[in-house]
Amino acid sequence: MEQTEKTTLAKKGVKYALILVAFLAFLIIQPFTYENIDAGNVGIKINLYGTNRGVDNITIVTGRVWYNTWTTKIIEFPTYTQSVDYDPFVVTTKDAAEFKVDPKLNYHVNPAMVPQIYRQYRKTLTEIEQQFMRITIYDAYRIVANSFSSDSVMSNREKFEDRIQIILTKNLSKDGFVYDQLTSAITPPESLRQMIDEKNASIQARLKAENQAKQADAEAKVKVATATGEAQALLVRAKSESEANRLRQSSLTPMLIQQEWIKKWDGKLPTTQAGGNTSLMMPIK
Repeated sequence: MEQTEKTTLAKKGVKYALILVAFLAFLIIQPFTYENIDAGNVGIKINLYGTNRGVDNITIVTGRVWYNTWTTKIIEFPTYTQSVDYDPFVVTTKDAAEFKVDPKLNYHVNPAMVPQIYRQYRKTLTEIEQQFMRITIYDAYRIVANSFSSDSVMSNREKFEDRIQIILTKNLSKDGFVYDQLTSAITPPESLRQMIDEKNASIQARLKAENQAKQADAEAKVKVATATGEAQALLVRAKSESEANRLRQSSLTPMLIQQEWIKKWDGKLPTTQAGGNTSLMMPIK
């Protein structure tokens, strides 16, 4: 009897152990999980089985999403601004000069077009950046560079980059990528760089000479103006003195002269020697 009870208990223990193992195994291998779609991101839910399986049945999801990993796939695309620094490449102008370009692109994904992006490329955003988008950027530079001569690329830099922006905006937007900004470091060939440096040096020397000539001309004008002013001042003084002398002379009448002589006379008659001791008296008339 006791042996039978022990056997029964043992069987129950094995049964419960098997159930526990099975439950733990289910927890380990069960396919259900969830994905948190953070703010600034868009998730797409793809059915792997069923009549509508594949990319034809894609649902945009946000927030926390529960799904069966055996039958469903969740791919997350960031929709905030992305910045990609590409490796440098070389483009050729229409006169066969080679320019090195080191581009850096800022863009973001159009949330409404995320399903189309996945249907078309079936790749992650990082893979798309290094494949499709890099080729698009290279083609934009190649096409625009072929329409410029080597010297006009540097002298019309703004126009050059505006054309590239127009091409990129058009080609990226149709596939769901919104162009924000492109920063490009364009390096000309060494021979052209030397020519540009020499040209800049020549321009600087010419400008310096022109500035020096302008400065000398300005200084000369200042000297002329100063001399003219001094001459005019002397002329004014001379005219003033001449006018004063004229007025003084016109005011010296014979009567005024005689009165002034009488005021200054000390009472002694003027004398002169005419031979010996003879004195001559000069009467006052």
